[in-house]
Amino acid sequence: MTNKSIPEWSSIFVISIILTFNIFSILVLLDYDLKSIGEKGIKIIPLILIGLSYFLFIYRKRYINIIKYFDQTENKLIYDFLVLIYIIGSILFFFYLADVGIKYWIYIIVFVLIMSQIPKIIEFIK
Repeated sequence: MTNKSIPEWSSIFVISIILTFNIFSILVLLDYDLKSIGEKGIKIIPLILIGLSYFLFIYRKRYINIIKYFDQTENKLIYDFLVLIYIIGSILFFFYLADVGIKYWIYIIVFVLIMSQIPKIIEFIK
């Protein structure tokens, strides 16, 4: 992994973490016994999602087509807003189901907001 690939891999990790949160949230809503997955299973799910995301986006540089498409889109702010709402909503819903206190929700929201600005900061530095 080179410095040039950091934004791509960061995106893959964030996508995989959010999808993992969504999967576990759905399992909790369905009253699925998470203990039956086991500790190894809980660790394997994000790794599988990272692998799938790699082949869907980074392999053969498919992410470039996605970027080109959205660069031509007029409603970039709407898409950025929807993505941010999806990320915050997914994280909050996961931690709500995990019965985490409001103090941690605030930390998580601040963390997500800061992390969402990292690509812009990297681009600014370049």
